[in-house]
Amino acid sequence: MTRIVQRRDRHFMDQQGRLYWINGPEHNCYLSEQRLWRRGLSFDDVLDWKQCAPSGLVSQRFASIQAACEAFDHAQVRWFQDVYLRRMGDQMAAQRSLDDYKPTAMKLAEAAGARVRRQPWLLPEPAGPVCGLPPQRSPGLEMPHPRRRRRSGLQLAQR
Repeated sequence: MTRIVQRRDRHFMDQQGRLYWINGPEHNCYLSEQRLWRRGLSFDDVLDWKQCAPSGLVSQRFASIQAACEAFDHAQVRWFQDVYLRRMGDQMAAQRSLDDYKPTAMKLAEAAGARVRRQPWLLPEPAGPVCGLPPQRSPGLEMPHPRRRRRSGLQLAQR
């Protein structure tokens, strides 16, 4: 039995890292499983950057949001496959999985003067020029030949 470990508004994540949305009006809502495609993002980053899309798996209807959450926590949810929602999720995933994706609301806020936010899945820009070659080992760190002995400075000083 899995339980809800994180929740924000109508979104929650279970113990196994699966994300769900509570859709529909409060008095007739249902659960919708969401698929994730980026690893290492926090729960809030996934929601803020919209890095999820419907998998097509939906639940029966519930009389309230609280009833939906309780049914999930007590493994009383019946799941059904919604083919239309699955196709819509495929289209959303194709658009949102691009490296330079930004949600529309975030783009509009930045255009209105809000601070520019960088996608958390991108690596930081290098400060200077970058060489694609691996670094060379310095001669001092070279491994000694297995049959070659070296004298320490202490041995030379004692002679």
